[in-house]
Amino acid sequence: MSLASALSIPSGNVKRSIVSDVVLYAYGQGASDWPISYGLNDSNLYVTANPENTAANLAPVKWSLSAITDENWMANATLANGTDIGSLYIMHADPFNSVGVSPVATINEKNGSVTGFGLFATQLVYNDNSNLESQFWAQSTSTDGIYSLKWNADGGMQDNSFPVLLKYGTAT
Repeated sequence: MSLASALSIPSGNVKRSIVSDVVLYAYGQGASDWPISYGLNDSNLYVTANPENTAANLAPVKWSLSAITDENWMANATLANGTDIGSLYIMHADPFNSVGVSPVATINEKNGSVTGFGLFATQLVYNDNSNLESQFWAQSTSTDGIYSLKWNADGGMQDNSFPVLLKYGTAT
């Protein structure tokens, strides 16, 4: 390697930047790269092969996600038409609960967690102040092929559900 080439190599720590306008996909035994969609009726998130299922009142959502090296550990969501719908949150009161999106002020009133979400490589994780966790699960709903995205705090088996990893990618 020439001296000029060696000198052009960046030195020091390089922080990853926020990724924007990306889709979160679920990977698990019942879902292989299925996008996460937004429930227009309840503001909860769903795993489905068809995120634009208007009959089920679902809408596709795009995300702005921080790396775990950033300071702003929030996952912010936008509908395809550009409407900002809020931030991803989980509730700690129930160990198996729906994952939703809502404005930060509303989440704070519910005593939910909106901060702590970041990317570890391409995977969305939650930092509980000491560990990186990925306790996302998909639970079947009354509609075939649509699963409710859940946070399974204790990681135990749950009826009609399976664990999923959430990774980001571009829309296909």
